Amino acid sequence: MAPNYVVPPNASPAHRSFAQYINSWNAMDLDALAKTMDDEKFMWSMFPTSLNIPPLSKAQAVPYLKDVLLPTINSFVFKILTVTEPNNSIVISHLQGEAVSKLGNVLKNEYLIVLNFVPSKIEGELPKISTYTEFMDSKALTDFQAAEAKAKAGVAAK
Repeated sequence: MAPNYVVPPNASPAHRSFAQYINSWNAMDLDALAKTMDDEKFMWSMFPTSLNIPPLSKAQAVPYLKDVLLPTINSFVFKILTVTEPNNSIVISHLQGEAVSKLGNVLKNEYLIVLNFVPSKIEGELPKISTYTEFMDSKALTDFQAAEAKAKAGVAAK
């Protein structure tokens, strides 16, 4: 079972939303993950730009996660290193992530993420993520992708 990120007792609503987002990833719960995203404004941007990953809206991100990413991995766990809140609608976090693919490859990556939040349209709900900006270790990602391609080629050759 993946660890849960526990917020401090005085956490802002945005910080609590951030925790829901991280814990949804750790549980690989796509429904819970999608509920943290604003339906209209959500935009997921991944950097560096040299990775050539286009920004994804919620309408694009959820099917990508469901059909492309999540079926290829057994687990994905984030470890939070720092969380900073410059105001009540932005959370910045430095974290490490580890994913294990269905082919047995391990991705160990480091991230800096900036999340902007907007109020939920449903009274009493936590704020929703409007923009999610992710900076990652591109070498770790491309090495993982190469290992995955090599493993798939080995499986296909059998």
